[in-house]
Amino acid sequence: MPRDLPSDVHAVLTQLAEEGETAIIAAEFDTARQTVATAETVSRNKLPECDLRSRLLHGCEQVNTALDNDHPDAAAEYLRAMNRRLAAVDDC
Repeated sequence: MPRDLPSDVHAVLTQLAEEGETAIIAAEFDTARQTVATAETVSRNKLPECDLRSRLLHGCEQVNTALDNDHPDAAAEYLRAMNRRLAAVDDC
């Protein structure tokens, strides 16, 4: 049975994805990594085991991998995909 995604958690995760993308566009990669680390923590601690949680954690991992491999465009696209995923869900 799906559970409603708390609006505050949804807002925080959306904001973090947007801030991470903005940081990448500005070539502020340390800020982007910190933002993604916070999104990962929020996802682990505030979301139940569900598809959304798994996808967001995967996205965070891929953003870090892309940044580590000097692929900021790919990292930004993962953050955009995470934001699209968040926009499409009401529950977890």
